Amino acid sequence: MWKFLARFGGPADPLQPVADTRVFETYPVLAMIALLWTLPDSRPAGRLPKYNPERKKTFSISDWQHVCELTSLAFHERGLMEIAQWIDAAARKASPRKSDQDGLDACLCLLVALYLADRKDCLMVGDLQTGYIVVPCGGSILTELETRCIRTGRPSSEWVRVFRL
Repeated sequence: MWKFLARFGGPADPLQPVADTRVFETYPVLAMIALLWTLPDSRPAGRLPKYNPERKKTFSISDWQHVCELTSLAFHERGLMEIAQWIDAAARKASPRKSDQDGLDACLCLLVALYLADRKDCLMVGDLQTGYIVVPCGGSILTELETRCIRTGRPSSEWVRVFRL
C-alpha cells in the first residue's frame, strides 16, 4: 500500500488539516476491536470473530453473521440502506466466499471513514515513515496499544495518537 501511495505523493497525514481528498489505510480487525465487536470468551476483551471463509478449519457461520449484523446495523443507523441491504444478503449466505468477506471488510473500512467524516475521535497507529492505520478510538484499544508499545520499547506518543478531522 505504501509503495502505491508513494506514486501519488505519499500517504496522507491524518494529523494535518484536511484540504483535499485523502487516502488513509485502516484494518478491519482492529476496527472491530475498537468498536467492541469481539465475542464473549474467557479472555477479558473477548475473542475476535472467525469470519474468513477461506480458513475452513476456523471459519464460523455464526461469527460471520455477527460481523454482518453489527456492520449492517451501523449502516442502517446512518440511513445507508443499499449498503445495509447488501450486508444483510451476505449474512444470509449459507456458504459465503472470500469475495463476500472482501466486500464486508470494505464496508468495515468505509465505516471507519464515516467515523472520520463524523469528526469522531480516531487513532493513528504507526507513523508516516513505516506505515500507519486509522481506526476508531473506542473501548480500551488506546490503553492496550500504549501497553504494547511499552512492551516493545516504542514511545507510545510516537506510535499511537488520538485525532479527529
